[in-house]
Amino acid sequence: MILTLVLLSIGALLFLVIAYNVVQQYKQKAEADKRHAIARHKSVVDETEEMLLNVNLVPFSKNIVLLLQHRILDAYRAIALVMPSGQIKQRIADVQTQIKNVQENYSSQDEGHFKTPESDRQAIQMLQLVKKMRAVLRVEHNKGKIDPQGFAQEDRRLELMQLKINIANLVKRAMDAQIQGQFGTCRQLYTKGLSALASVTEKDPYLMAREEDMRQGLAGLDAHLQEHSEKELQSIKDKEADELDVLFQPKKKW
Repeated sequence: MILTLVLLSIGALLFLVIAYNVVQQYKQKAEADKRHAIARHKSVVDETEEMLLNVNLVPFSKNIVLLLQHRILDAYRAIALVMPSGQIKQRIADVQTQIKNVQENYSSQDEGHFKTPESDRQAIQMLQLVKKMRAVLRVEHNKGKIDPQGFAQEDRRLELMQLKINIANLVKRAMDAQIQGQFGTCRQLYTKGLSALASVTEKDPYLMAREEDMRQGLAGLDAHLQEHSEKELQSIKDKEADELDVLFQPKKKW
């Protein structure tokens, strides 16, 4: 009888230990899932805020800025569901204020200004930013945050922005090559730029102006190379004439 009670006690104790471990593991997994979810949403907030900080580098449309702000708002609301706190509530309120400010004050003139990259490094930064924005735009479109027509319009605008950055950097490199006397490289760059723009049907004033610049630059380069070649050819002819004069000049009598 005593042995039976001892065995039952041991069995009950083992059951409690196992049950306790199961509960602890469940709590640990739930806590880990919570931390992972919070970290994921915070990553979205950080990435989106970084993009908004570079709005002076690459101009975003009003719709894009609002899309980014709402993305931040959705992330904070998701965090609040997992870990409600006064700090998160305040951040939600701040983002809502920013959204209202953009809706009321973001003007169309802020959208149209394009800043020419000052260096290859800045051009790369601008291209990376636009590529990130296009990726975010696709994600938000898949979530139903932007309608198909709006998505197509904004994606096309960002695609043209990529082209502007590439063309602006290409023209700068071509001019630098010409100054350094690298005429072959200069010609290749102008030809490449004109070829890229030839397939673009929707050119804005900036792209049309750069296209004309490249045409004029290529024409000027051809004229310079032709003039240089003619001078070189004339120099060779003059040298040959001088050699003939020396060869056939009357011999002196001694």
